[in-house]
Amino acid sequence: MVIDHALLDLYELYKGELERSPHAGSAELKEPWALLDELLLDLHMVRHGYANSGYAKHLDRRIIAHCADDSVADRLRALWQ
Repeated sequence: MVIDHALLDLYELYKGELERSPHAGSAELKEPWALLDELLLDLHMVRHGYANSGYAKHLDRRIIAHCADDSVADRLRALWQ
């Protein structure tokens, strides 16, 4: 599953609330949207000290693995800065 700029655009437009978008019933968006929610929650936990450095490294590997390219990964990380 790949997170790309188009998904991040939608996520930001609807402030993370898929149910507010006209795409709410889209089966193909539910799984990547849930993954994006999960990654952002994990970033929040790391940034606020609720996770150790080992988990932060694990999270960074997951972000890289699921993002289309480095620019998407950087943009995802910047959502919680």
